[in-house]
Amino acid sequence: MTKDHILTAINEGIPFVIRMADGEKYEVTERYRIALGKAHVVVVGNDDMPHVLPLLTMTGISYLKSKR
Repeated sequence: MTKDHILTAINEGIPFVIRMADGEKYEVTERYRIALGKAHVVVVGNDDMPHVLPLLTMTGISYLKSKR
């Protein structure tokens, strides 16, 4: 995964899931719940807890059905 892949998903405004190498998944339902750095992404979950995710261990993203 690259930062550009994540940025494209954010800019499209469609909710998505980030899949990690260890099998974990992180939903991004709103653009304000994700922040991009050079080598890491911070996702704030629905419980308002942040998750710092290294780009190197991301395996892909999947789009979700929009709730709108």
